[in-house]
Formats: sequence, structure tokens, C-alpha cells
Amino acid sequence: MRNPITYLWQKFKALIARLPWPGHMRRHPVWSTVIILVGALIGLMAFAITRPKQPEYVTDTVKRGDVVRTVEAVGTVISEKDLALQFPASGIVADVRVKEGDIVKAGQQLAALRAGTLSADVASASASLQSAQADLNGLLEGTRPEDIAIAEAELLSKRAALNTAKTSLTTAERKLESSEEKLRSLKSEAKISLAGTVSAAGSTASEYLADARTGLKTINDVYDSIAVQDVVQKFSPSEYSDLKNHQNRVTIALDAAIPVVATAADYEEALSDLTIARIAVAGVADALRHANDFLLSLPITSNFTVSVRDTNSDLLATERGSIQAALSGVDAALNNLRDLSASLDTKIAAEESALTSSQGDADRAKSDIATYEASVTIAAAQLQLKKAGTRPQDIAAARARVAENAARLQRARAAISDTVLTAPVDGMITKVNVKKGEILPTGPAITMLGTTPYRIEIYVAEVDIPLIMVSQSGSIELDAFPGIDDALRVSEIDEAATDRDGVPKYRVKLDFALPRDELRVGMTGDSEIITGKRVNVLSVPRRAVVENENGEEMVRVLVNGEVSEKPVTMGMEGSDGEVEVDGVEEGDVVVVLIKE
Repeated sequence: MRNPITYLWQKFKALIARLPWPGHMRRHPVWSTVIILVGALIGLMAFAITRPKQPEYVTDTVKRGDVVRTVEAVGTVISEKDLALQFPASGIVADVRVKEGDIVKAGQQLAALRAGTLSADVASASASLQSAQADLNGLLEGTRPEDIAIAEAELLSKRAALNTAKTSLTTAERKLESSEEKLRSLKSEAKISLAGTVSAAGSTASEYLADARTGLKTINDVYDSIAVQDVVQKFSPSEYSDLKNHQNRVTIALDAAIPVVATAADYEEALSDLTIARIAVAGVADALRHANDFLLSLPITSNFTVSVRDTNSDLLATERGSIQAALSGVDAALNNLRDLSASLDTKIAAEESALTSSQGDADRAKSDIATYEASVTIAAAQLQLKKAGTRPQDIAAARARVAENAARLQRARAAISDTVLTAPVDGMITKVNVKKGEILPTGPAITMLGTTPYRIEIYVAEVDIPLIMVSQSGSIELDAFPGIDDALRVSEIDEAATDRDGVPKYRVKLDFALPRDELRVGMTGDSEIITGKRVNVLSVPRRAVVENENGEEMVRVLVNGEVSEKPVTMGMEGSDGEVEVDGVEEGDVVVVLIKE
């Protein structure tokens, strides 16, 4: 029988020989096969090494429970029979309930301070907590059908108000168009009715201004005569200079008025032109009066005789009379023009008032439309929110407010408890240093001799001492009693640090809640003080909280193999490496570490 291995090998060599390889590979098929296999193996190894590795996630879940922050230290049993008791707070003594020699029990109230506003703080914090809890309960219960019905009715009401405002705007715009048309018609009617009067007013003004110019010429003629010039230069040159200055000002005003009064386009411009003409004519009349008065004041000389003076004075007086007549003519033209335009002015003013009122109505309607459109948008959004139901973020925020107000209530209760001094252990009162109504003195308020002298002494690092306060609770597991936790209460905290092996630390003394007879001085054990506690909150490992590119705190949530980022707000950190967070749900899988 043929060996199958030999048969297969012969077939493989024949196949190798038939391939279009170089001659030396066909002559050495065994080595060629070995080389090919080795190359394939190296290629597979290179692919395995260079292939990108999938990241490995170290995860944990979001848990609900209590987050407790503690300070831990080695505690030592010490003996102190004499206890100096102090209030954690300062204030005025409200009541002293013991006297020297009294036998007291642990927890018995010895003295109290005035609580002041602390009771109100407790009531306020309690009310805030109840309000926050009610809001949370409302969110958890969801929106009632009645609430949706009310929101829908409010939306319909605001839409109806919007439609009313739009109708008011249409009415106001129509009135505005009508008033504008009436006003244009009245102004056109006034222009046509007063066209002849306006034209006549311009002619009248030009005529009287020509008379005024004649008056100025008369002044010049009188004072340019040799006799008058002789006397004024000799006796009154300064007064004559003032007279000429006044005459020049009148001449300038007259020259400015002449080209204006002939260009009136309507009765308003005609009124203005006649007014300008009257001012110019009145100025000339005044100049004639001054010229005559000055002439009559000059002394009589051989050249300036009485006859010369009177003749020139009569000329000035006659010309002044003509100018006064011209002034009366201007006034008559003004009154005539005003009388003719008074009726039309009244109608135009009334229509302008109506136009202003219509414009105000339109502006108010536009303002109302903008207001009602915003109200409709808000009402529609509120209706959609009620129909959509409560968001998880809103519930989380409400729970955070409940927790915040619970902590506030706890702080208020702690503050009011600091106003009561209690006996830490059984014993006898040896001295009372406070009196009712007095300010709390410096130093111990009450001293007592304890029946059990044992206390715990620990030394705390300066980074932890700000967290420790008098009356905080704690516990210790003494090495002599393994598995047994003795309850403690912080009673004293040193104000100054003590050097411990070159490191500044603060001494803290704690009293046993339930002393035991088996205690001995010098016993040691692991103690802890509870410095903070958050009840029934969500927490994650502290390492799971990272910062994004914007510096915001977030956690990475793993869902179906995909990682997504969720922003969170951190609260209190616990002593077991967990931290209180808001922004995630209980049971979420969070990434603690990514192994590349």
C-alpha cells in the first residue's frame, strides 16, 4: 500500500516545479516552502503588533446612597477628671440651669444662650425645604390634564387679544390715511384761496420798503448839506457818528428784507415777509425820529440858521409821517392776511390734531401686537412643555434644591444647638462662671468633675482641622477591643498647633458617648470624625469626574460600547473616594479609566 505522506509530498514538489518561479526555487522546493512559511509567519506577527488596539475601559456605576466625609487619626485614651466646658458660640446668657455642687448626667442641659434669630433661621430653612420638596413631588407626579387645559385656554385668550390688536391697527391706519388726505386737501384749499392775497401782500411789502428807502435817502440828503455838515463836525461829531451807525444798521436790515418779501409761495411765507417788512419800515421810522431829534439839538450858527434848521426838520418830519403811514399799511396787510387765514388755520390745526391722534392709536396697536405676539409664543412654549412632561434635568435640579435646603436646615439646627451647653459625662458641677443676662465671658463657662475620667485625644493635620467642629460625632475602634466601635463626640479643639515630629498638628479631644469600665489610659486605636454627610444622593468615583476642553466638569458614560460625555455638578467628596454628583442617573455606567 502506498504511503499517503510520501504521495502528498511528491504531488507538492510537482506543483512547485510547474509554478513560474526562478530555477533555483524549483530545484529546491523544500527550502522554498520553508522560506514562504517563515515569511507568512513574520507577516502575521507584524500585523498583530501594528494593528491598532481597542481601548480597555475601567468602569463603575452611578450609585445612590449616603456620602460621608470623615477625618481619620490615631486616638489615644487619656484621663481628665476636671472638665472645662465652653459654648461653641458667643452671645448673651439666657439661662443657667445648674449651680455649684449639682450632680448632673451626661447630656443634661447646663446653660443656654439667647437664640436670637436662630429659631427663625430654623423655621425659614424648614419652610424652604418643604417648598423644594413640594416642587420635586410636583415634577415627579407630572403634569395633570387640568394644567394642560388651563395652558390651552391661556393660549387661546392671548391669540384672541393678538387678533384684536391687529384689528385695531387696521382701523388706526385707515383713520391715519383719511386724516392725511384731509390735511393735504385743506392745505391745498388754503393755498388756492389765499393765492391772490399772498401775491398782493408781496407787492404791498415791496411798495412800503421802497418808501422806507426814500426815507433813508431823505436823512442822507439833509445831513449831506454844507450847513448841517459844518455844524455837526464842529459841535457834535461823536453824536453824529452814533447817528450814522444806527442808520447803517437800519439800511442793512432794509437791504436784507427787499429781496425776500417778493418771493412768498404761500400765506405762511407771506405773513413772514410782511413781518420782516414791518420790522424794516419801523427801523426807518425810528431812524428818522433820531435824525430829527439830533438836528433840533444842534446849535444855531451863521451857516446853520433857524430857517435852515426848520426847513430840514420839516423834511424829516414829513418823511417820517409818510413812513408811519407805510407802517400802518403793513399792519393792515398783516391783519387782513391773518383774518383770511384764521379759519383755514383752525381747520388745519384740528385735522393735524386728528392726524396725531390716529398716529398714536396706530403706534399703540403696533406695540400691543408685539406684546401679544411674545405672549402667544411664551404661552405656546409653556403648553408644549406641559405636554412634553418633566425632563430628567428638571428633576435632578429639584432634587439638588431639596438637598441644598436640607443642608441649610441641618446647619440652622446645628447653630441653635450650639447655644445650649450640655454635660458630656456624668459628674458634679464645681464652678459656674456665667450669669443670666450677662455676655458670655472668655474662658470656661462651667467646670465639672467627671465620674469617668476617660477621653480620646487625637492630633489632626492643618489641612483637615477646618472641617472639624465642636459637637461633631465620631467613633474609635480600640486595639484592645477589636470589632467594637465606641461612639465619640468632639468636645475641644486647640486654637494653636502643636509640633508633632516636626509637623504642626492640632490637638482634638473627644468624649465617650457610653464610657466603659474596661478603658485604660494609653490605649490606642483608629478613630474617625464625621465632618459631613449627604443622605440619599448620587455618587461616582472621584476619578470618573474629568474636565473637558472648556474646563467644565463631566463624566464619560458608557452605553452599548459607545462613550458619551455628560456635564455634572460635583458636591461633597466622601472619604472612600466617591463624590456627590448631579447630572447623571442611578445605574449609569461611567468610565473611571481608559487603558490604551
